[in-house]
Amino acid sequence: MKASLFYLPSIGSRAEIEAGMAGMNPDFYQRMLKELSEQIRLGDELGYDSVSFTEHHFHIEGFELSNNPVLLDLYFAMQTKRIRVGQLGIVLPASNPIRVAEDIAMLDHMTGGRANAGFARGYQRRWVDVMAQQTHGIHGALPNQMTRSTMPIASPSRRTSASSRNAGPRRC
Repeated sequence: MKASLFYLPSIGSRAEIEAGMAGMNPDFYQRMLKELSEQIRLGDELGYDSVSFTEHHFHIEGFELSNNPVLLDLYFAMQTKRIRVGQLGIVLPASNPIRVAEDIAMLDHMTGGRANAGFARGYQRRWVDVMAQQTHGIHGALPNQMTRSTMPIASPSRRTSASSRNAGPRRC
């Protein structure tokens, strides 16, 4: 049986978050990275199969600070030996699908074939609308429509068969 870790990276204690704007404090972010590093290294040692992060933007409240889960993946992969790293998931309407495919392929190479990929159609309008305007030139587009248009481009970066799962990194 496989077991995975899933994080919605948050910073600050309850009191720090209730005081407001915890997401703007770089000391809290550094503390979160240190704490997650310890937990993920332990998960690697204990045999957990994978670790994944969400993608969320503009969360100044202190909750779900993972605006670039691929970079978080690489950061934690560099500290571990075998645990797979991934996202649940990259929000396609807010991303350039070519860049997403390239980033996942590079992550797979840099981790020696330990990259997973997951995709989402959107989350909060306060950032999906802003990000989608910048990357797709579209305002108010439905997340489902935008995801359908980008998924075929980003999908080749995903490992789809069990036989290729441990075959090492693929070519970019």
